[in-house]
Amino acid sequence: MLMILVIGMVVAFSANAQLLTKTGSSLGIEYTNSEKKLSLEEVKRLNDEQWSALESDRASFGYTTDEYWFRFQLQGSNTDRVLHIAYPLLDELSIYIQTDAGIKTYELGDTKPFHERPIPTSEFAVPLPGGTSGMVYISATSQSSMRLPIAVRSNIGFFETQMNRRIAEGIYFGVLLCMAVYNLFGFVASREPEFGLYSLYTVFFAGLMLSLEGLGFHYLWPESIYLQDKGIPIFGSLTFLTAALFAYQLLELKRYRNTLGRGLMVMAFLSAASLVVGIFASYRISIHVLLILAAPGCFFLLLVGAYLWRKGFLYARIFTLAWCSLLLSVVANSLGYLGVIDSMFIQRHAIMLGSGIEILLLSWVLAVRYNEQRKERLAAQQKYNQELEENVEERTFELQIALRELQDVNSELEQKNMEDPLTGLYNRRYFQQHLERELRRTLRRELPLALLMIDVDRFKPINDTHGHMVGDQILKQLANLMRQHAKRAADVVCRYGGEEFAIILPETDLDDARIFAEQLLSMVREQRFETDVGEQRITISAGVISTSNRIFDNVDELFKAADEALYTAKNQGRDQVAE
Repeated sequence: MLMILVIGMVVAFSANAQLLTKTGSSLGIEYTNSEKKLSLEEVKRLNDEQWSALESDRASFGYTTDEYWFRFQLQGSNTDRVLHIAYPLLDELSIYIQTDAGIKTYELGDTKPFHERPIPTSEFAVPLPGGTSGMVYISATSQSSMRLPIAVRSNIGFFETQMNRRIAEGIYFGVLLCMAVYNLFGFVASREPEFGLYSLYTVFFAGLMLSLEGLGFHYLWPESIYLQDKGIPIFGSLTFLTAALFAYQLLELKRYRNTLGRGLMVMAFLSAASLVVGIFASYRISIHVLLILAAPGCFFLLLVGAYLWRKGFLYARIFTLAWCSLLLSVVANSLGYLGVIDSMFIQRHAIMLGSGIEILLLSWVLAVRYNEQRKERLAAQQKYNQELEENVEERTFELQIALRELQDVNSELEQKNMEDPLTGLYNRRYFQQHLERELRRTLRRELPLALLMIDVDRFKPINDTHGHMVGDQILKQLANLMRQHAKRAADVVCRYGGEEFAIILPETDLDDARIFAEQLLSMVREQRFETDVGEQRITISAGVISTSNRIFDNVDELFKAADEALYTAKNQGRDQVAE
């Protein structure tokens, strides 16, 4: 199936490229450029020395702010023809056809609504009725790459070109749609996030290609000048963002090389930044930012695949080949946009063909990876069953002990309420028991454990001034704020007593615990607490300690260190974190 689709795409693209290059004899085009806009009359008055002959009928000047003018003598013909400019990303395009009957003017470009085009095509084309002859002048400006593949075709030749191009695009976008829907179903069925991310990646890549080919402006957003202008940087940034997240999720680099995993997260962050630039900055700035991100991003993903390839993973080989295909097409397309190379097939079809192959290969990677994960789970289950059978007596005994302990704990929980009645947080008794359990687990598994002791600054004057009811209202809202901030399921927030609170953060080192505490202090500092006497503001002080920086043999030592840090924070001026 994969080979059939690839062969179909290659044949369709090749046929279309051949039609595009069959422009007949050279038109003898001359061009000139100017840093300021010129009128047609000013251009007519230019000396012949100010015009340069165009080496081919496909002008390509890279990114430039200049206005370019082109002229050529249109020979008469008895048949109807079309002047075709096969590049959809020109901002302003003016065509002047000077005949004996006068000057026919066409104002085109993707800064004008699509319905104003004389021939509804994703590129630019104007009719040349039979017998039309004379001098043709064309002016063009663009924030994108300055490219003008100019051709005069017969009506039949033009519509053959369009038909073959639509066939090629239909195959390409059909493949993308099938892959997006197929992997969306895979995500719904398996709940594996990589399927959902890949489906999003395919959709965003389709949006990028629709913008590049002008098809989005033609079919999807013909009235949205903004989206036509911003489509490439926005969809391009979203494509690289989902590609980085997809690769991170698929390849599970945290199991093999965490440095590469962090690199993918950096790539995702840069893609998000590029998205912001694409939304708010001009096209000229945002497209350069995207192009700067594109090639290094593909190279990095290629490096990740090569690393796992060396480790012997089959899916990594397919992943690497997929990104090789896309990388070559992106580099070729970027060189075409910058005017370094001049090939109609490369500039119009390289990225479509390369990305089409990449999309198909990545879908294959997903299937292979999912199959390997399934085999790994089955093997792990079989190993677990074997170990379970070999150690059934020991496991049964441990289970009985665990059940007795659980019964004891349940009985104790039934006897004594572990919840603070005012705030709904765990109370002091639960805090002491849970901290002891977490410390034992920390010592056994050699993982860090952080403890935060928190006290409300100058809380007594609030009670004395406004009454304990207002104080209780503030404590309830503060408890909810801390509970919302401690997002992980394992994080535990307790009311230690009065206006003092404790937060237990398993598997957290000192740096992360301090960041957590500083964020909490900032949230409290900015929070307006609603009370019966109006809005009140408070601050808190926090003492932070973690076993990642210091060894504690028991709970008392850990608690004492956190409490001392709290009083250090209060003695140093309150509303701060101390270690």
